[in-house]
Amino acid sequence: MGKRAAGGPRVPFKMREVLVDIAKRLGELPATSGELARKRGEVSDALHRVLDEAKKIEIQIAGEVAVEKNGDDKPRFPNEAARNAETNRRLAADEGYRNTRRQIEELRKQLRELDAQIDEIGRRHRSDSNMSYLVASLLGAGLKDEAGAVLAAYAQGVQAASSQDGATAPEAPAPAPAGGGEGGGDGLETGIFKVLEARESKTPGTIRAYCESETTGKTAVFAKNGEGKTLAGVVGKQVELKYRRVDRGLFAVSVRPVA
Repeated sequence: MGKRAAGGPRVPFKMREVLVDIAKRLGELPATSGELARKRGEVSDALHRVLDEAKKIEIQIAGEVAVEKNGDDKPRFPNEAARNAETNRRLAADEGYRNTRRQIEELRKQLRELDAQIDEIGRRHRSDSNMSYLVASLLGAGLKDEAGAVLAAYAQGVQAASSQDGATAPEAPAPAPAGGGEGGGDGLETGIFKVLEARESKTPGTIRAYCESETTGKTAVFAKNGEGKTLAGVVGKQVELKYRRVDRGLFAVSVRPVA
């Protein structure tokens, strides 16, 4: 048997690198989770402000419909069904209300993305902690080769998940401003891209594509659910993307084929 270094078993260099990565993730967890919680609070506050704004518009238009009179000074919309139908028609035609509803949907998407990141960090923390305990137990029992094999398999799994699921944890977006219209104020950008290839990632409902444009060159684009299906169906064609930049590429919130 080989000699052990003072203070414990000698750990191979590659194994040490993996352990350092785990320790780094565990050490960064409090700051990372705290920042995500702060951003989620900001988005949640913004959502409640926009919901209040939408409610005010709904009450205002419903009130106008309720008091409107016809030529005989009688209610123009005498029953609830007629008033509701007219209120909905006017809301659908109101540009300010439509902008508010778009903001609401965008903020809800941001909340879902942040919740997914928070859940991913929690699961990674539990996994790293369990692996650290297992490796420490194996090394303590003198099973250095077994500890190295387990740790190598774990590192491969982490690397594969990171490369396949880049859209799982996109960079937390800034909340859209309440009352703002469409444009750069919501942190989103728009551009024309050619879709080079697309495939489904391990995250259910998420598509990872490679797209190319004059400004960004070739870059990874992630999209979820309906937008992801649209992206997967236009390989070789051009699309207009509304997107935000994330740490592994772009995250598309809107995908529109270009004729």
